[in-house]
Amino acid sequence: GDWKNTGGGDGFWVQPDPENSDIAYSEYQGGHAFRVNRNTNEYADIQPQAKPGEPKLRFNWNTPIVLSSKNPSVIYMAAQYVYRTKDKGISWEKISPDLTSNDPNKQKQEESGGITTDNSSAENHCTIFTICDSPFDENLIFAGTDDGNLQMTQDGGKSWSKINSTLKGIPDKVWVSSIHAGQFDRNTVYATFDNHMYGDMNTYAAMSNDLGKSWRVLNTKELPGAYAHIIREDPVNKNLLYLGTEMGLFISIDGG
Repeated sequence: GDWKNTGGGDGFWVQPDPENSDIAYSEYQGGHAFRVNRNTNEYADIQPQAKPGEPKLRFNWNTPIVLSSKNPSVIYMAAQYVYRTKDKGISWEKISPDLTSNDPNKQKQEESGGITTDNSSAENHCTIFTICDSPFDENLIFAGTDDGNLQMTQDGGKSWSKINSTLKGIPDKVWVSSIHAGQFDRNTVYATFDNHMYGDMNTYAAMSNDLGKSWRVLNTKELPGAYAHIIREDPVNKNLLYLGTEMGLFISIDGG
């Protein structure tokens, strides 16, 4: 009875505004995002838009809306590009190139063979699925795609590099389901990977202590076969990790 609706559709990310408790950010499928005033019930469309002449934006069915962990006025969203707003979604700046593989063979969702095409965005591929920035440095930003790329910028988006090329033991072209920047060390980053779309139900998670130059795959072999959705480091104990999978929530007390 205490819950209030902040949106419609298939309803994905919802974020509270850290500077105004009356404001929330809500979305439905395909990156259709809104700034919601809970008192007046006003909705403002804040979805980033392509400029004239730019390629059509590919928003994932479950598009990330992420509040900066360093700067409360900054919000990130993404299609095949990362977008950043500093004015609560009134305007956006594109801070990355296409971070996906941009594989044309994975973008044939409108070739339906004569059947009415899907218009929910659920079939969009080569999209950015997860974003986070570092609590130590707002210019250190990570982005993961649904076609196997984990990208990083250390200069606020001026330049990007793929950092999971050295990661062994994780299937190729797998969805990067979450990224988590270390809370105790600027150079630490965690990631989970989801390959169930290809029939692989295994749990994949990894961490790096050198911003992706090398990786350690976390020991998840004892977990029931279930793909990983999210990983988080405890804010007090760096050896305590939380791993959310399709089959439940698990913890590690020895850093994975």
